[in-house]
Amino acid sequence: MNVLKGFRPELLLFAAFFAIMPFSSSSYTVFRLSSETSDLVLGPFATIVLVAGLVAGLGAGLLAARGKEGLLLRRGAVCGGAALLVVGYGMFVALLLTGLATPLTVVAAVCAGVGGLELCIAWGALMASFGLRRAIFWVGLTAAGGSFVDLMLSSVDTTIAVLVFALMVLASVTVPCLQALRGEIADPTESGASSTPVERVGERRREGESLLQLVRRMGTVLFVPFAGLMVFAFVTGVRKFVLFDVVYMEALGIVIGAAVAIPLALMVRTRRPLLPFIYQVVLPVSALGLIVLNSFPEATSPLWLAAWLSYGFFGLIAILALASLCAMAHAGEFPAALVYGGAVAGFCAFSLLGQFCGTLPPFLEQNGGPALLVVSTLYFAFLIGMALGDGWRIQERAEAASDSEGDGDSTGDAEAHHAASLAARCNECARQSGLSPRETEILGFLARGHSPAFIAKTLVISESTARTHTKSIYRKLGVNSREELLEYIDS
Repeated sequence: MNVLKGFRPELLLFAAFFAIMPFSSSSYTVFRLSSETSDLVLGPFATIVLVAGLVAGLGAGLLAARGKEGLLLRRGAVCGGAALLVVGYGMFVALLLTGLATPLTVVAAVCAGVGGLELCIAWGALMASFGLRRAIFWVGLTAAGGSFVDLMLSSVDTTIAVLVFALMVLASVTVPCLQALRGEIADPTESGASSTPVERVGERRREGESLLQLVRRMGTVLFVPFAGLMVFAFVTGVRKFVLFDVVYMEALGIVIGAAVAIPLALMVRTRRPLLPFIYQVVLPVSALGLIVLNSFPEATSPLWLAAWLSYGFFGLIAILALASLCAMAHAGEFPAALVYGGAVAGFCAFSLLGQFCGTLPPFLEQNGGPALLVVSTLYFAFLIGMALGDGWRIQERAEAASDSEGDGDSTGDAEAHHAASLAARCNECARQSGLSPRETEILGFLARGHSPAFIAKTLVISESTARTHTKSIYRKLGVNSREELLEYIDS
């Protein structure tokens, strides 16, 4: 797979934004370790940022659901969000110098929270140029880079760390602003995308569909990855574990998770869509291994290893969830502002819930370890149960096709020739019948024998949308069954 296809070097600066994202606790590493009085300002600031992100995320989602997502991707909104983020962080640093929380802390936090939400949507729209495999690769690479920088900043001189942090803030807002000023951020779908803007808008809000139904439909596509991101937010919100008083395990977990996610994107070739394969095979097997390691007695090597691997596991969960959000926005069925606004709102809500639970007796005992172990084990059991349920309900046909982005590896010249011939015939049928780009893409999957369920999971769209497109293809081609469709293509 050519992971460089469609990539723009400036997107590497997403690592800088990931390192300073105001909703992530690892972003405040340099400030938390800078002075003994920093927590007097940092605690209220971080909490208010989460509240502001929750409210702003819900507002962005409502705007997007009502078809006004374009307002959040205009140059004024993007540049305004960048200015708010810079001002919010600037005021925060100034307050740190005094070491006292004042009413200005609220103003600074609201600016950082609202600006951070806008930048999340803008960066998400840019990263939505990738399909699932490339999203996993590049999100993993940049997230690991940002987390590694956070780890490094915790071990250098405070003045240098703050200066580097300030440079990263400026770097992280520059790219979205420039892209917005050039008018290149309004349409997150890459050149040659699978559907036209008109078609994508038609997919997003169907006639008579309520907001709740729209959200439910989105949940059917990405419920499991979203649930994983929420568990990650809750766990990191309950307690901050610091190794050797320097290394924050949350950031280290992202680095470890990326070391697993990147090879998955590059090396895994399956006969089923990549995302279900990961959540039905890779993660359940990993969760089962962690359950076994966590069953060992306290102060033993396996239990110590399980603690490390658990953070890597949740880091992998977070990376996969972010990549899945990019793939969902890339598919175009749901507006980017709804996808990312909802994700930020959920992340902030569960982080706040984690902070609250961290004050309760079960999470205060033994630094919260046993209670967090229960939460983690419940999530592990959820993954295993989902995998068993899917395996019982769904019997996918043997798939001879390549992966979701058409980057699969050929097993021989004859197979490659057949695939090329089939693609050419599908394109000709689509041209003669006036199929849309999205329908042309789905026709290729149908011609290779894939079901609407497989197509939905591969393109990260809802199954109902895949079936709607399938019916439209049948109607335009004048066929009534898959057998007639295949005969039509062969003829």
